[in-house]
Amino acid sequence: MNLGKYFIEDKENSSEKVLEIYSSLNKKVSKYIKPERPILDGKIGLYNEILENKHLANDTKEIDDVLEDFSKLFQRSVIWERPGTMINITPPANIVSIVTSFYTSLFNPNFAQDESSGYLMTTELLVSKYLAELANWDFKKSRGIFTFGGKGTNLYAVKIGLKKAFPDIVENGIAGRQVIVISNEKSHPCHKEVCDWLGLGKNSCVKLTTEKNGQLNIKELENCIRENIERNIKIGCIILNGGTTNEILIDPIKEVVELRNKLVEEYKLDYFPHIHVDAVIGWAWLFFKKYDFCKNRLNMNPIELEKIKSMSSKIEQVQFADSFGADFHKTGFCPYISSIYMDKDSNSIMGLGNKNDNGIDKLSFGEYSPFEYTLELTRSSIGPVSAYAALETFGINGFQELIYKVFSNSEYIRSYLNSTSEFEVINMDTEGIATLFVVIPKNSNCKYSDYIKSNEEQIKLFLEYNHQFYLYCMKKFEEEKVNFKITFSKSYKPYGSKIVTGALKIYPTSPLTNETDIEKCLLEIINLKKEFDNFNEILKESREIPIDFVYRD
Repeated sequence: MNLGKYFIEDKENSSEKVLEIYSSLNKKVSKYIKPERPILDGKIGLYNEILENKHLANDTKEIDDVLEDFSKLFQRSVIWERPGTMINITPPANIVSIVTSFYTSLFNPNFAQDESSGYLMTTELLVSKYLAELANWDFKKSRGIFTFGGKGTNLYAVKIGLKKAFPDIVENGIAGRQVIVISNEKSHPCHKEVCDWLGLGKNSCVKLTTEKNGQLNIKELENCIRENIERNIKIGCIILNGGTTNEILIDPIKEVVELRNKLVEEYKLDYFPHIHVDAVIGWAWLFFKKYDFCKNRLNMNPIELEKIKSMSSKIEQVQFADSFGADFHKTGFCPYISSIYMDKDSNSIMGLGNKNDNGIDKLSFGEYSPFEYTLELTRSSIGPVSAYAALETFGINGFQELIYKVFSNSEYIRSYLNSTSEFEVINMDTEGIATLFVVIPKNSNCKYSDYIKSNEEQIKLFLEYNHQFYLYCMKKFEEEKVNFKITFSKSYKPYGSKIVTGALKIYPTSPLTNETDIEKCLLEIINLKKEFDNFNEILKESREIPIDFVYRD
């Protein structure tokens, strides 16, 4: 066996071999790509159709044979750059981040420590510094660590909060002591799941109600904290929203911090309950903190200008929090996985391993070893490298343009759909990217607000009508009659409704898409409504579709 063809011994001249294999794979995968289609070609089937005839070979295979087999698995992969791809908060990854991440993997670094990674780990320190500066933190006192996803950032926050409440927790655990984690009803369901994974149990996560604007009810928060302090129950962590997935809601961060400080002093607590902002999406609006809204370099219209200014002013309050999370694979245009947990106090992070930070000024090569205090002993280079490459490539102005482009496309979608009589956008005031909308049944004179106030049976009929329309859209998509792919949130419940109403969702994330591309997709949706009202079959889910990422309980 010629081992040389399977490895790259000579890194200096590696490009020829890499490009040869890349080109071969690209050619094989390209045969599944069709013009305008949001996904690669391929039918829905059973995994076992692939598994049952596959067995581990005894002999070494030729690279081309492996690539041919592997290329088939790209079927139904999503092309995030396409205008019709409107299914989730997943952007196309920028090419600089892709290439730097890929090239870094040629050296196979483990970001557990710098001895096995060289100065490549500086990328993590630099991203941490840049984000600290965006958040108005002292970068020499703060620190960020990349982790396995948005849930990971929240897990770190709760873990650090628990250590603040119980300084001996690393050695002795909870040991029967009572603690709660405070979140709210508009927050991500992973907040409960983190409590489960940390052994606290989902019921230890208290989800408070929100105001009509979706923000945390401050009075209820105060009552909750007081009640638990007086019952000798510790506050493990207060998790605030820093830009929710669909509504992009941001809680009043500064007000919560001031409340926390007041109660700590009043009750003479020996710890400060940790305040974390789950800003994995909303962090990117920090790029607008120094945007000149008077000069308006990007030529935003008045509504866009006001919304982005509002988002920027709200997320700027993250400076008062103890920590926040950021996903570069969401609003940073980077490949998966690139999530970072940011803490204002570097000792909070290092304290998880009972270590103290001696200061970034004194940190020498050979001493940077996150494995001593992080959850992971094996740490991928993809997150730090891709995030660093994106920040260096686009800078503040470039990210402003990227975020504005995607947001502006979303505003166009909402205005276009809401101008029709048979569709109603139910989040016209949103400052975010997702468009939530409903289809008005044929011959109905009711508005969405009427359905919310109607009886349970009517709401269920309305929900089913919208779900049927969604299934019809997906039927036509599979038949390749249309080239858009959207989602449906069966469990969406608006403020004021006793039960779920459901909502169709459009989530465009490609900054390459223009209004002409979008209009083409929207016209397909509008025309399908006319067809659907003359369609007499009852459609059913052909698969056991997972529950919503965002609205699962």
